[in-house]
Amino acid sequence: MHRIGLPARAAFRSSGLMRALRASATPVGQFHSSLARQPLNSPRLVYGNQRRYVQGRYSRYDQHQHEQRYPDQRYEAEDSQWEYRPDGPSGGQVLLLRPIIWTAVFTTGVYYLCTESFVKHREQLRKSSHYFFGRFGNLYGASTDDSQIADLMSDPKVQSLVGWSHAVAGLSHAKTLSRIARLPDWVPFEVKRTVAAFADRWHTLSRGQRCVYTIAALNAVVLGMWQIPRLLPFMARTFMHDPRTGRSYTLLTSSFSHREVWHFAFNTIGLVSFGSTVANAMSVEQFTAFYLSAGAISGLASHLLSPLRAALIIPSLGASGAVYAVVGASMMLNPDSKIALIFLPFVPIAISHAFPALLAYDFLGAVLGWQKFGHVAHLTGGLLGIAYVKWGMEQWAQLVRSIEARRAKCSKQNSIGR
Repeated sequence: MHRIGLPARAAFRSSGLMRALRASATPVGQFHSSLARQPLNSPRLVYGNQRRYVQGRYSRYDQHQHEQRYPDQRYEAEDSQWEYRPDGPSGGQVLLLRPIIWTAVFTTGVYYLCTESFVKHREQLRKSSHYFFGRFGNLYGASTDDSQIADLMSDPKVQSLVGWSHAVAGLSHAKTLSRIARLPDWVPFEVKRTVAAFADRWHTLSRGQRCVYTIAALNAVVLGMWQIPRLLPFMARTFMHDPRTGRSYTLLTSSFSHREVWHFAFNTIGLVSFGSTVANAMSVEQFTAFYLSAGAISGLASHLLSPLRAALIIPSLGASGAVYAVVGASMMLNPDSKIALIFLPFVPIAISHAFPALLAYDFLGAVLGWQKFGHVAHLTGGLLGIAYVKWGMEQWAQLVRSIEARRAKCSKQNSIGR
């Protein structure tokens, strides 16, 4: 998780000195009298017109100050940048009970929904496989899926796109190639071949790899949205967590948010390197619940400790807390695996040695109050990943068994009623 510091001008604007200048009779106070007619918490300023308001106000103030101090020098405006200022229903106070309740409800709900999805998916696999015979075809002929795949791949359009002997990973893969081959004629053939190559690669991935790449793609979309200047106020409200705003849902949305490319790159490398192994060892449904809850809980820990340094509360964003949880789970599942740091790619280090050292660094940063990174979120995420593999996976198994027993009981009652 990365921290976004308030610019010096934003801090000056929120101070009592700025309010004193507005009320004074000096030229600076007269200059601000026309700008201060609308309150700072006006909906028009806070939302649609916030960026233009802040840029215009401070560019004009800089020009006025420069003309007063250096009348003989020409004023050259610096590149104006959007400046963040917190706003929200809490009135600037750090709420504690509301985010705790929100995180508890969200974590419980996401685990229940993912467990239901896992049970349904397993039941569908059992029905489609017919307990062994349907998966390999019956003793006297090919299965239904094999015949459908043969029909789809024998289409002349599909054969002209991928060739006569193109291997497919299943019925869904064959259907995807058929849809690509039947795209309108105005779509260039080279584009169809490129999309088909991506489809081949996607369908050869495991379910865990697909889940991890989907999360990385969502992070990339949010990163792209941060680069659009008109969206900056919306992104700051929705995808950046500030304990002073009172918005609890940003504990989750901020875990998909990166504003700098280097921040996105580091977290994506960590997620792709360790996430696929963890997702395949668990299941896609369990990994999804684990990842989402880890992002929210790590952000909550940083939120709850923020009042200890009330003067240094700054917004945060990034998937580092969730990625730390994934790395911690990977260490517990594969303690003998070797990793290589980006700066030392030729020196393999045991993950059971490297990750505890990284947690010790974050513990030191949390104790000393380092503000560059969200050390509290990192430490919470890493410890959560370790604890989840040690105790949480068994709780998941018990939840799955209870849901399966309930569904079996309901199915039995429905069959008796018929």
